[in-house]
Amino acid sequence: MTKATTKLKQKPLQLILVASLLFTAHIVLAEQTTPTEKPVTQPTVTVKNPPSTNGVHIGDVLRRTVVVEAPTAMTLAENALPKKGSKHDGIELVGVALQSQPQSGHTQYTLQLSYQVFAVSNYPSVMHLPAYKLTFTGAAASTVEVPAWGFWFSPLVTGGTATARKNLLPEFKTPLIDSRADRQRLGLFLTLLVASLAALLYINADGHWLPFMGGAFARAHRQLKHLAKSSRPKTAVEEKKALVYLHQAFNQHYGANIFARDIEEFVNVRPGFKGLQSEITQFFEASNQSLYDVKPRDSRQVIAQLVQLSKQLRDCERGVA
Repeated sequence: MTKATTKLKQKPLQLILVASLLFTAHIVLAEQTTPTEKPVTQPTVTVKNPPSTNGVHIGDVLRRTVVVEAPTAMTLAENALPKKGSKHDGIELVGVALQSQPQSGHTQYTLQLSYQVFAVSNYPSVMHLPAYKLTFTGAAASTVEVPAWGFWFSPLVTGGTATARKNLLPEFKTPLIDSRADRQRLGLFLTLLVASLAALLYINADGHWLPFMGGAFARAHRQLKHLAKSSRPKTAVEEKKALVYLHQAFNQHYGANIFARDIEEFVNVRPGFKGLQSEITQFFEASNQSLYDVKPRDSRQVIAQLVQLSKQLRDCERGVA
């Protein structure tokens, strides 16, 4: 066999191989240029209804989910949506929620609807969630219809009042909560509160209308405070008057006129004043200087010091110092 004959036999095989390669390339290019998703030209609707079509009672809430895919050029008219609160044959629309999400070449609308059943029926009956239309506006207006959905409504009690009486349950008295421990704690708290307020009043009040508050030093303290706050000038006369107030209180507690030499015996008879023995001694020394010394002193300052001393003596008198 010559070389020319061999070449002639190989040439058809080469042509077949080239044609096969060209056809395969054409298919691959066609698949690459063909879009994977068909473009959305008209709105499409998908409805997800409640899972059960029976056993629905009064007061139950039924939820529907409506998913609509529409071209980007179209917009769902929200004013055409079902109105919340609308009623249809004993079924009220109690919730409306709309969400939109842009997709590739179209928009996906998700409409959540909640219906509550208020129908009354003595026997099981077929009821429907209403049908309605969704309107789209834009370059080309369009309308899609959401179909009605039927279900079986089951009454809670079948029959009339006679049947209802048979199904009545006796009343059960609600058990009371044992609050004795709380009342005891509340009573203890109130007792402590009243006692604390009474103690604060007894310690700090200047009045004499409560028992054990109208002592001699308490009265002297009130007189000295009134004297210190008066607008009259503080002279030696005012100073001597202030000293007399305290001397009268000491005499009343001692049962006789008390002098500097009697201080030791006074604190022995009244041990509650023993903590102020040095202050009492200083008072009698200052009193002697004021009565018998001719040197002038700052009467205002002396009266202010006597106010402080009388408060300390009042606290000892009440037993709180």
